[in-house]
Amino acid sequence: MVKNLIIFFKYFLKAKWTIKLPKKNKFILFDGIYNPFLKYIKKKDFTILYRRGEEINFSILLKCLLKLKFTTLDYCSEFIKHVSPRLILTAYDYHTIFYKLSKKTGIKTLMLQKGKRSENEGIIKFREFYFPKDSKKKNFVDYMFFYNKTVKKFYSKRIAGNSFDIGSFENNFNKPDLKKQRKEIVFISNYSPDQNKCENENIVAFHLHAFAKKNNIKFNILPRFRKLPHLLDKEKIYYNKILKNNFKFIVNKNSSSYDLLINYKYIFSTYSTLSIECLAKGLRVGFVMFKSKKNPIFKYKFGAYENLPNKGLFWCASNKLDVQEIGRVFNFVTKTKYNTWIKKTDYYTKKNMSFDYKNKIFREIIKKYQ
Repeated sequence: MVKNLIIFFKYFLKAKWTIKLPKKNKFILFDGIYNPFLKYIKKKDFTILYRRGEEINFSILLKCLLKLKFTTLDYCSEFIKHVSPRLILTAYDYHTIFYKLSKKTGIKTLMLQKGKRSENEGIIKFREFYFPKDSKKKNFVDYMFFYNKTVKKFYSKRIAGNSFDIGSFENNFNKPDLKKQRKEIVFISNYSPDQNKCENENIVAFHLHAFAKKNNIKFNILPRFRKLPHLLDKEKIYYNKILKNNFKFIVNKNSSSYDLLINYKYIFSTYSTLSIECLAKGLRVGFVMFKSKKNPIFKYKFGAYENLPNKGLFWCASNKLDVQEIGRVFNFVTKTKYNTWIKKTDYYTKKNMSFDYKNKIFREIIKKYQ
């Protein structure tokens, strides 16, 4: 009770308050910061249930107080009861309150995985906190969409409901036109003010650039902070020190990273969800990681959570610089015939991320509620 009151007063001080009751609607979006569903559902059909204290509905809160209900779950349930939606959706898989809404309200729920999962952080690392003993008996989500079978298995042990491995929801929006791709390399930057995260990123870029130059292939970098000018300048300086301006920064701010990358034939990265998303939709992607032994980021290497080895056809990860290994990965990515590439990489690709083009599984489900 005391903890709930403390949380309430924190929200009370920073929230925007509204008196008008929420709009009755077909759908509720749980957590209004991110809404990828607008690709398939009209904005007007959503009522947003904010959960980060951005907005509190006084009328709903008053109803809760009059009923002597003081928890966040009580507030959410009262909000949902008033809106009376056909379906509750969220693009976040780590809000434990969401796992309770279907049973609490009788309204069906749908959840997406938000971001790559690893043993090193988040809901998987702190599984005992998020999922106490016998959590599957208490947790239920009607439809859950995950990146791959490994993550799907993790959640299915802890949340009851229907699970699907579809890959990344937004990544499924499009796929590359191989005939229109530029025969160029894009290195996906992981530059960061955090020295652990960007340790040796420039060294990897340097050697990939050297191989690109030797093979007469243009070298580009997709900066991590292309939409944040104050950090973009620092990122460019970081690479300039070693590459001496012999590269192009892709800084088109009006296009998504997905739309930009499908135009290039070869993609390289040390680690990133974006690079795995590219791999899932059939792009040629090479992963080269070189981090010190004590660096926790090494656990983000390609296929770590999926129990893949440190080296494979199109990836390598080590604690020491191995230029020969970088060359091996470079050659496989850039010189393998495309049909051979797809055949040889298919197993490893699907193990990391599925691909459901245009989200057919989701669209079939959503038809029932529109």
